[in-house]
Amino acid sequence: MLLRVISMILLSLFSQLVASAAIGEKCASCRVCKEIKVSGSLGWYPLLMEHKKSGRVEGVAIELMQMIGKEMNLPVKFVKYPWKRMLQHLEFGSIDMVLGIYQTKKRALIYEYSPAFLINEARVFTRADKIFEFTKLEDLIGLKGDIPMGGSFGDSFDDFSKKYLKISELKGKSVKIRRLMLGRSDFFVSDYYDALQAIERESLASSEKIVALPLVIAKNPVYFAMSKRSSCAALANTIFLSLQKLIDTDTVQLLVERQQYSNIK
Repeated sequence: MLLRVISMILLSLFSQLVASAAIGEKCASCRVCKEIKVSGSLGWYPLLMEHKKSGRVEGVAIELMQMIGKEMNLPVKFVKYPWKRMLQHLEFGSIDMVLGIYQTKKRALIYEYSPAFLINEARVFTRADKIFEFTKLEDLIGLKGDIPMGGSFGDSFDDFSKKYLKISELKGKSVKIRRLMLGRSDFFVSDYYDALQAIERESLASSEKIVALPLVIAKNPVYFAMSKRSSCAALANTIFLSLQKLIDTDTVQLLVERQQYSNIK
C-alpha cells in the first residue's frame, strides 16, 4: 500500500515537471518586450545600407523603425545576420522583426505582416551585347540565371523558376554581376533600383555593359514582418498601425527621396 502511495506521488510530481517543461518551452519567447531586435538585408537600397566607415545601419527601413520605437518608448537594436540565417532566427523568435521582406504563402504562415510601405519592381538584367527577347517567363527557359541567396520574387516567379528554370542562388550582388560579365550566366534577377546601385559600384561593369530588360516580372510589395514567437508579438498591431500612419503622411516617400538625393550627391 505504501509503495503504491509513493508511486502515485512520484507519478504526480513527474507529470507536473513535464507540464512545467512544456509550458516553459511554449513560453520561451514570452519574456517581457524591453527592446525590439530587428534585422534585414544590408545593402538593399534604399532600405538598409551599412555605412562603410562607421558601420552604422541607415536607410528608409531602419529610420521608419526608429521612429516607431521612439513613439513606443522602446529601443530598436539592429542585429546582422546572413539572409537565410536571419529568417531562421525570425521564425524562432530570437529576433523580433525583419525590416524589408516580400510575402509568400509559406512565409505568411510563420510571420505577421505589416502594411506594405514600398513597391519594388523585379527585373531581369543581362549583358548589353547579349540582349534576348523577353516578353514572358517562358523566354528564360534554357538560359542560366542567378538570384540572391534565399531570395523570393513572389509566388508566381518562384513557382515557375523551380519547375522550369536553371537558377543559382548566390550570396552578394558583385558575384552575380561578375558571373554575368564573364559569361557564366545569361541573366540575373534583382530589384530594379537596388541592382542599378550595385552595377554603378561594381568596377567590372557599368550601366552601358549591363541593362535591364523592359518586362517587369513582378511588382513586389515590401513589408515589415514580425515573428509570431517574438516576445514583442503582442505589439505587432501597434507597430503596424504606427507604420501605416507614416505611410499615410508621406513620410516613407520623403525618406526615399532623401536617400536618392544623398546618393546623387
